[in-house]
Amino acid sequence: MKHLKLLLAYIIIFIISVFFLGYGYEYIGNNILGDLYSVFHFLLVLSLYIVSGYFITKKTEKFQLKRYWIIALIGICIWFAAYINSPTDLDWKKGNGSIIWLYYHLYIVPTELPFCFSNLTLIDKPNIIIKHIVLICFSIIPSVMQAVGGFLKTKRNIKQVS
Repeated sequence: MKHLKLLLAYIIIFIISVFFLGYGYEYIGNNILGDLYSVFHFLLVLSLYIVSGYFITKKTEKFQLKRYWIIALIGICIWFAAYINSPTDLDWKKGNGSIIWLYYHLYIVPTELPFCFSNLTLIDKPNIIIKHIVLICFSIIPSVMQAVGGFLKTKRNIKQVS
């Protein structure tokens, strides 16, 4: 049941990231303002993941990191399928058998979107290994942040009980 709540929180944050925060990039023409907005967008999304992990965790629950890895597991599975299908061609727009990369990019939109609109990204570097590392990190970030939220709640409750 907790995994479903984590996934639902992920979907809600996806919607907020794409439809509410992503809409703001249309009005920013300045590179500096665009980078600042991208940082704001990324930090807000990270905060939303922490808050979702905090609220989903029960007060009496003992913190276990493995309970928060459903989003990362799904992302890693999609990444692995895309990597097996097309390890060197990440450009899904060409349609050279790398269409699974489109699905992966859709899955990681909440954490990747701010970097698509800023000059602060490492994803444009030519080294394919760096690209893969950055892409896999985008699917792990939500689980880590939700785990941080859950840890904060269980740690806070332990202090209150003591």
